[in-house]
Amino acid sequence: MRCLKTVLQWVPSHCGIEGNEQADKMAKLGAEDEQEENPVSATEMKTIIKSLLKTPPTHDSYHQLSRPEQVVIFRLRTGHNRMQQHLHKKLRAVPSSMCPCGDAEQDAAHILQDCRNLQPLRREIWTRPVPLHEKLHGPVEALHKTTSFITRAGLQV
Repeated sequence: MRCLKTVLQWVPSHCGIEGNEQADKMAKLGAEDEQEENPVSATEMKTIIKSLLKTPPTHDSYHQLSRPEQVVIFRLRTGHNRMQQHLHKKLRAVPSSMCPCGDAEQDAAHILQDCRNLQPLRREIWTRPVPLHEKLHGPVEALHKTTSFITRAGLQV
């Protein structure tokens, strides 16, 4: 008997993921179809109207980022990314989890804090030592720097 494991993961739309754009187009086509008439009770209508009149909550720094920046931060935060550690340990897609620098496994913490190959770029972007938590959960300016670092380093997360 063969065991299968299913993993559900949120995948952001409009970021060039193969198949994601096609799924988005299909969803939009489905939305254009004539929809069934579904009567709503007075209680339900009252709830809907109240929710529409509520002041939307202020967004944290993550929600102030562009969609591609949100994708980078989300993948760095969750560890579900294209770094060697995840590709090796979770997907068995690469032979080793080691960073090309050879000092440690390639994960978000190593790349953002320690990788000697990226030290010059790290010093250029962060002129003072910045804790990992601030790079991943800090104010919008900190998150912009993190996404800029990943992009300029040529990393695909």
